[in-house]
Formats: sequence, C-alpha cells, structure tokens
Amino acid sequence: MVNVSPFAEIEFSKSVFEIEHLPPDSGHEVAFCGRSNSGKSSMLNALSQNPKIAKTSKTPGRTQSINVFDIKGFKNKRFMDLPGYGFAKVSKKTQKDWGILMHQYFSSRHSLRGIISIMDIRNPFKETDLQMIEWANHENIPIQIILNKSDKFSNNKKINGLNSAINYLDKNKLLGRVQTFSSKNKDGINELTETITGWLEM
Repeated sequence: MVNVSPFAEIEFSKSVFEIEHLPPDSGHEVAFCGRSNSGKSSMLNALSQNPKIAKTSKTPGRTQSINVFDIKGFKNKRFMDLPGYGFAKVSKKTQKDWGILMHQYFSSRHSLRGIISIMDIRNPFKETDLQMIEWANHENIPIQIILNKSDKFSNNKKINGLNSAINYLDKNKLLGRVQTFSSKNKDGINELTETITGWLEM
C-alpha cells in the first residue's frame, strides 16, 4: 500500500458542462471514465487518500459534467472525472448532451495522456466499455482497464477474472493493460499510481 500518495494534495478546480470552459489544453491530464455504478468516485478518493475529494452517490449518474482536479505542486497536471455512462436515470436529451461533450473532449484534447477505464469486475466489457477501448486504440491513447471492486471476489476468483479479461482483449484484438482494483482494501493501488504518474511525467 502507498504510504503517502503523490495525489494526496489534489484539489477540485471546477465542473465543466461545455468544452470551451475546460482548462487550457496544455500540460498533461488523465481521464477517468466508467459506467455510472463502476466506483469511479471511490477510486479517486482512494488515490488521493481523501474520502471527500470526489462525491459518491447511491444514485447512478450523479456526475453530469467533466470535473477537473488539479494536482498541487505539479504545474498543469490534472485528473479529469468524466460523466458516468450506462445506468444513469436521466433524460434522453441529457444523455445526448453528455455524448456530444465526450466526443468534443476526446477529439480535441492534446494534453490527454491516458484513460482509466473502470469496470465492475463482476460484469465487465459492456458495450459502452468496449466503445471506449476501441476509441482509445484508434487514437493511440494508452488505456488502463480497471476491474474494480475486486474485494467482492476471493483471491482465486479475482485471478481468474483478470486472466479472463486479458484473454478477452487478446481474442478481440483490443489493446489495453488490465489490472484489478479495490478502493476498500487498496488492491492494485500501487500499480495504478505508477501508471498514472508515468503518464503525467511526475
């Protein structure tokens, strides 16, 4: 387990509903994405060692904007918390607006250095997850696929789930590194931290 996280002093900057309100496209940023119940907020809290940095909710789809977090002490290093997709109980218009915002973001941000794609280890590789992986592959953006909530599985079952995911990517000719993660027992937090700091050149 990481004793002091390099992200321990990240701070919320702003929420963005329109692409022109994003920070200047300079420096390095990592995008966090996943279905609305994937545990994205809990992951951000675990990485920052701050249970309040990202708000969690029992209601899927709470994150309806791009939430920007600056990493203090490192100029132009950012986390981008993207809107959850999938189970959100919102109107079709809102879903369409999210889709437009996401398309604009991924097609325009030169500072994007990597994508953290978060899935529930019990039910990975939904259609929207695969779309994200395919897009990252097409754009040559590194992607780390997170099999989250690994504490729900025994160690053997967790290993089997990891191997199954790796085989799935290979079979479908998809690129991406896969790891398990749990915000509860900190499984995989060192590996994830190393990946992100490498992308951000910290």
